[in-house]
Amino acid sequence: MADDNRPLKYTRYAIGEIVLVVIGILIALQINNWNQNRMKAAEELHMLKALKVGLEKNQKDLFWNVEHIDRSISSGNKIIDALENDLPYQDSIADHFGILMFPVMFLHSTSAFETLKSKGIDLISNADLRDQIIDVYDSGYTFFLKNEAVTLDEAERGLKHIFPTRFHESYVYDLDKDGYEPRLVPLDYEALKNDQEFMYYLKSYKNRLNILGNFHYRLSLLIKVQALIDSLGQEIKVMEE
Repeated sequence: MADDNRPLKYTRYAIGEIVLVVIGILIALQINNWNQNRMKAAEELHMLKALKVGLEKNQKDLFWNVEHIDRSISSGNKIIDALENDLPYQDSIADHFGILMFPVMFLHSTSAFETLKSKGIDLISNADLRDQIIDVYDSGYTFFLKNEAVTLDEAERGLKHIFPTRFHESYVYDLDKDGYEPRLVPLDYEALKNDQEFMYYLKSYKNRLNILGNFHYRLSLLIKVQALIDSLGQEIKVMEE
């Protein structure tokens, strides 16, 4: 009878060994998956922080630019008021012309986003946040930069084709002083009061600046960037808890 039970014992032993091996493999796979998920989460967190830091730097440049555009618009209004109301020439007029035509450009970094694309956008596990990131970097920045380029081209056109016969010189900056103190001195200030082509350009360019500053900066890109910074901050907080 002992011999008769021996195959059954071996079978039970073999099955037990197989079960232990399977359990060991499953545990090893589980540990491996856990380690991979942990490394992926760490990489995602690092990327979220890099995106947030880059956006905060870009935001500072946006704020600086929009403040300068406000100054340019204010100077444009003062020039138009002086010309339309037949006010006498003052040295400050040349400063206002210089400030009006002093261009600003959005200096931004997309290195964190380019790194994310190289790793795969799916690294960001939150689908809504992923869409928000794409919307800012692909759609938001592209749309803004195209409209900014239009305004910069119009400023350059004015300095090349409108101002040469009406001003002594352009690109007059004091690089040693804060703000560079740009100046544009008119050849004949009185003649500008009845110069329809110049007044048309002056008012149209000021209107372009108004659209750039108050729509493309304030009502569009700044809002999107701030919203994304907030979303990144919330996601980082959740992942660190």
